[in-house]
Amino acid sequence: MTRIKHDFQAVEIHTDEGKVFHADAIIITVPLGVLKANLIKFDPKLPDWKEAAISDLGAGNENKIALFFDSVCWPNVEFLGVVAPTSYGCSYFLNVHKATGHPVLMYMPAGSLADDLEKLSDEAAASFAISQLKKILPHSAEPVSFHTIFYPLFSFSTW
Repeated sequence: MTRIKHDFQAVEIHTDEGKVFHADAIIITVPLGVLKANLIKFDPKLPDWKEAAISDLGAGNENKIALFFDSVCWPNVEFLGVVAPTSYGCSYFLNVHKATGHPVLMYMPAGSLADDLEKLSDEAAASFAISQLKKILPHSAEPVSFHTIFYPLFSFSTW
């Protein structure tokens, strides 16, 4: 999609291949980076307040490493946090068991720590997550398996 032209009665969606689609209305969901790079031209242009909101938003990186256990070996809380002297070392575990009934903790590092974990093998990243869990719960069981999910996940306001 390269251009969206609309008025009160119709919408035209122009594609990279030169095709034009017509609709009564559309809902557009694109990554923030697409909007920030102005890859889609809006006609008429977006209101100033929307352009300002797009400009003020930033994107960050929050990754996930799911740790699967035979049984729950942690307190019945929503989150377990890792607190460190710098933001680089801070992260948290989401207690997936509370929502699903399955003994799973989701390790969620963010920022440059998440960037650095992406450079590791999946096994090394999972090992790091387990080491962080052991800082909180030294006597926790070892997970039986893991799954890594590395991709940009969240947006935040920079104001």
